[in-house]
Amino acid sequence: MVQILRNWWPVFAGLLLVQMGNGLSGSLISIAGEARSFAPYLQGLVLSSFFAGSVAGAAAAPFVIRRTSHAFAAVAFTIALAVTTLGFALFDDPWVWVVTRLVAGAAITGMFTTVESWLNLSIADSIRGRVFSMYILIQLSGLASGQLLISARAVGEDVLFVFSAFVIGLSALAYRTERIEHPVVEAPRHISFTQMIARAPMGSLCIALSGFSWAGLMASGPATLQMMGLSDVDKSLFMALAVLSGMASQLPAGWLADHFDRRVVLLGLSAGAALAALLPVVAAGSLLLFAFAVLFGAATFPLYAVGVARVSEVLHQSERTAASAWMIIVFDIGAVIAPLALATSSAALGASGYFILLAVPQAIYALATLASLSRPRPR
Repeated sequence: MVQILRNWWPVFAGLLLVQMGNGLSGSLISIAGEARSFAPYLQGLVLSSFFAGSVAGAAAAPFVIRRTSHAFAAVAFTIALAVTTLGFALFDDPWVWVVTRLVAGAAITGMFTTVESWLNLSIADSIRGRVFSMYILIQLSGLASGQLLISARAVGEDVLFVFSAFVIGLSALAYRTERIEHPVVEAPRHISFTQMIARAPMGSLCIALSGFSWAGLMASGPATLQMMGLSDVDKSLFMALAVLSGMASQLPAGWLADHFDRRVVLLGLSAGAALAALLPVVAAGSLLLFAFAVLFGAATFPLYAVGVARVSEVLHQSERTAASAWMIIVFDIGAVIAPLALATSSAALGASGYFILLAVPQAIYALATLASLSRPRPR
């Protein structure tokens, strides 16, 4: 891991700064929209437009990379994100915010797609799990740091939006580095969405499951805790435990994924997540909720890194840039489905419906992974 950090620290430093700014601005947008008394449907549009832009950014990134370079594309998308973040400080019109958030979603996902393609083309399969685990760990660290800055809201929301834009813009300097050897990109080979899934079904499903789990925990979790009547202190502790345990499990999961059949690692993670999600169903109590947060976060946050490694190991080098975009779109599909499905389940069954619906996809995936182990590992 020391060698990985030595080689890739400029890109990881840039990613950390981007996620610090994104974590701060993302929370501010939700808080500021409510403070400005935006109509509920407009508040929803502001928040959901990010995901529509996300799909566009993932689709655009391979096109930009092919015509420029990974470093140029990363800088371009990062600057676009910084400029759009400034827009929230300059304008109060909710419709402008909808458009701005749409562009911000495209910019940050374009940057993520570029960095993931850069990593995929530059690293050996033998360390892919650890590198992507480090990548997710850096993302979580940046997001957590950005959340802490919300406590400075007294200085003014516009000031914090400007600060977010500055931090994001500063990260562009990290991508303009000669420390990292740029990958030799072969003539890109198109791979369709269906082709990727057909060739790496378990890896692709894992990425979708990762998006479902991430959004289910981070977006729907606080609403479920509110339904259960937990205090604000308990809600904060719950979310902090989930994120911290997810950070702690990243590198061990990445190491295991590089030394054993990745399907075995995915089986362990998904089975563990399913069992963790059933804890609050079988018995009540704050301690069981906190245990769920620790175990579920530790089991689900590494899913994306291991899933990406699993998909990438069956791809040709020239297919990995296009596949990086598809993988983010697959993640977004899972993330979009989760809040809608979990809200419906909770409305029908109460808080237990939330935990049951988190457990079921994990259990199904664990069983499917177990069945897939009867087939040889692809190389």
